[in-house]
Amino acid sequence: MVTSTEKHNASSQNSNKESHFLLEEAPLMDPSRIRNARLREILDFWEAHKRGDDVPLWKTFNPMEFPDMLPTISVFSNEGTAEEPDYLLRVEGERSAEIMGLPTSMTSVSKLHSYFSNTKLGEQLDIMARHKRPIYFIRNLGWKDHRDYINYEILSLPFATEADGPVDRFLSVKIFTPRD
Repeated sequence: MVTSTEKHNASSQNSNKESHFLLEEAPLMDPSRIRNARLREILDFWEAHKRGDDVPLWKTFNPMEFPDMLPTISVFSNEGTAEEPDYLLRVEGERSAEIMGLPTSMTSVSKLHSYFSNTKLGEQLDIMARHKRPIYFIRNLGWKDHRDYINYEILSLPFATEADGPVDRFLSVKIFTPRD
């Protein structure tokens, strides 16, 4: 089985222009992998609101419970169907938008050209929608104006807007840190 990292490494070898690198990526299996305590708290919140094997309802998330994280929170929705998703960036925190060069609201994910192609965002949203599990990864920001001196952690969590509905809301929280 080829992992995301192996696919990424293969594509990196095919492109001399690619300067960023993946530090760690996998669907979240072990919460101890999360480096930042605040991200662990947000994961604990998500876990506490799960409905058995199903994801929490979107209405259970109150961003004001995490006011310090608001500048780095992203909210996405699926405006299409489960079979043919059409992802929309609904809100991007100001700090995250500034660092990653993103708009702050209401932009189709497919129009986020460099961000979309470099982070495999659509693929990650698809994985969360299908598997109903969080994703956590650590990456280097070298793809954005060669800012390879910044690492970022992202914890992305799936939600549903209706009790019997599909996963159609996604929350991503980022932590930016200078590279060691």
